[in-house]
This record gives sequence, structure tokens and C-alpha cells, in this order.
Amino acid sequence: MLWDKDPHTAAKHLVYRSYLNAWFPILLQSLYSSKGVTYAEGFSGPGEYKDGSPGSPIIALRSALGCIAPPRPGREGRFLLLEEDQARVDHLRTTLVRELGTLDRGELAARGLVVDPQKGNCRDHLLPLLDKHRVWNKPLLLVLDTWGSAVDFEILARTANSRAAEVIVTMQPSQFWRFASDPRHYGDRVFGPVVWRDVQAQPKDEKAQYIKSQYRRVLNEAGYQYILDFELADERKNLLYLVYGTNSEKGVEKMKDAIWRADPYQGIGYRDPRDPNQETLPIQPTPQLGPLRRLLLEHLANLPGQNATLDELRRFTLLDTIFRPGQTLNAVRMLAAERSVSIGPEARRVVGSSRITHTGAVGLF
Repeated sequence: MLWDKDPHTAAKHLVYRSYLNAWFPILLQSLYSSKGVTYAEGFSGPGEYKDGSPGSPIIALRSALGCIAPPRPGREGRFLLLEEDQARVDHLRTTLVRELGTLDRGELAARGLVVDPQKGNCRDHLLPLLDKHRVWNKPLLLVLDTWGSAVDFEILARTANSRAAEVIVTMQPSQFWRFASDPRHYGDRVFGPVVWRDVQAQPKDEKAQYIKSQYRRVLNEAGYQYILDFELADERKNLLYLVYGTNSEKGVEKMKDAIWRADPYQGIGYRDPRDPNQETLPIQPTPQLGPLRRLLLEHLANLPGQNATLDELRRFTLLDTIFRPGQTLNAVRMLAAERSVSIGPEARRVVGSSRITHTGAVGLF
């Protein structure tokens, strides 16, 4: 019933922990705090691994209880955990009791907690569980760690329409492009109105990329304005696609911070799916900027006049890459040093209120 924690899972948990350590204190102190916050999982598992390390539900609980503004009555933290296998649900309950001392609703309510582990499958029981706890239009983070199969479009669409909702989904593109010719494949439920079976017509080495690009469209079609997606790649080139959807630019910033603030994990790196060279970046606070330089050049080449202000490039970096806006200037300076771009004061377009000495447009030579 318990299993070993693989490298992809360990790397995901580094990102989850880093993001949740920012997410809970921000929202529990925000204008929404009187509504409380909800952390929900559609595939919660047993709560721990063979080596005793915590699963994502326990990571989330510890982040909430250890933050500077932990849940309390009137500012509650809800943890809604769905798992299909009864033995795993039973073990999850045991793990939660060990962590919290009780699962008694009254005792937890006195501490500002609602913890509800339930047996059920994500497709049929997740939305009713969220309905039961009246989480809509309150801060919600929905984690759908599906071991690669993604989830029905209906779930994404329902949550995207709830103000202050965010979602994290994992998927493996190979589970879709390999079976696209099967009319019974569940991909139609996952992709909704987005055409995905055209992947059959793509060249073999472009099929995975096609599925990943279409899945970005899925989250947009569902109603998420901002999408952050990246790959977790191990040394054997096994890929897991992690997609984050939100309607908050602040959420994108914090998820970016979480990615680059996570502790290094041996053998696992990030890849930006839009990087044409698909370079794997080690998990480290100071990343290699080669992929960002390539993405900036490609972006500039597609702009009218092939130029932009540094602020415009920072916004592109924020919303269309896995890099942080603050990494843009160093990438541009590298490009200028190798004469791939120029930083031209002649355009006199001010770069926001920054202290950067180079004002004006950035353009291709």
C-alpha cells in the first residue's frame, strides 16, 4: 500500500512545499481571510511513503500550521482529501491522526481546521466534496497529482470559474499521443473542446510537444488566464509535465519563486516546454539562462519592429516562461554582449521605475 518515493515525486514536493509556504500566509492574512482557505486533492494517496517521508497532504498541513498566520476559528483552513483506494484512505487517516492528534471535527474546529479525508474517485466525487464544504469563490488550491493521466475538463472549468481558485495538474503526454487513434480513449474528457487527436498527424519527435501545447489551451479554455508549465526530467529522460493555472499574476510570481527557491534534488531538472533546444536546468536558486536567452530572441523576432522595452520583456518572462522577471536583465545583457540584441537609448522608452541604466528599447541586430 505504501510505495517508494520516486525522484519526480521528490522534486514535485520541493516545489509544493516552497509554494505552500508562501500561499498560506498570504491568503490567511488577505482580504479573503475571513472566508478561510481550502487545500484540496483529488488523488491524495496514503499520506506517507515507505521511508516515512510525508506525502503532499501532510506537507500542506505543516505549511499551514507553521506559517506566521496559521488557521484559527473565523479564519479556517480546510483540507479536503480524496482517495479512491480504501486501504490508502485508512492509512491516510492514521497518518493525519499522528500529525494532528485527532480527526474529531469539534476539536479540529476549535483550532480553525477542517480536515476531511474521503474515499472516492476524482471524476465522480471531487466536485460534490467541494460543494459540500462550500469552497466556491474562496481561496482554493486544487492539486491533481494524477500520476500522469490528467483530469476531466469539467473539473478544471468548474474551479476556474471560482474566484481565487488555482490548480496544479500533472500529466504525461505519452499517455495521450500513444493512444490517440483509439476512439474509446479518455482523452476526449480531458481535453474537452480542444482538438487533441490531431497529434496523430504530427511527426514522431513533435507529438509530445503538440500534446503539451494543447494542454495549455485546455486550461485557457477552462477559464484560467495565466498558465505556468514545465517539465520535470530525470537522468533517464522520463518526463512529467506539471501545469499550474491561476487568474492571479501574483500567483504566477509566487509559483516562479517556489520553483527557483526549492532545494536542489539530485538527478532531476526543469525544462521549459517552449525552449526549442529543450535544455534541462538543474534545480538551483541561480539558473542557467541559456533557455531564457533563446526564448527572448524568439519572442523579439515575432514582435512588430522586433523590439520591446525591458519591462515588456520582463512581463513576457513572467507569463510565458518558467523564469522569473528578475532574471530578464541578465539574460538581455548576455545577449547584448554576444551582439544578438542591442540596448538602444535612442528609443527613449523608459523601463518602468527600475534603476537599470539602460533605458529604451531592446531589439535584434
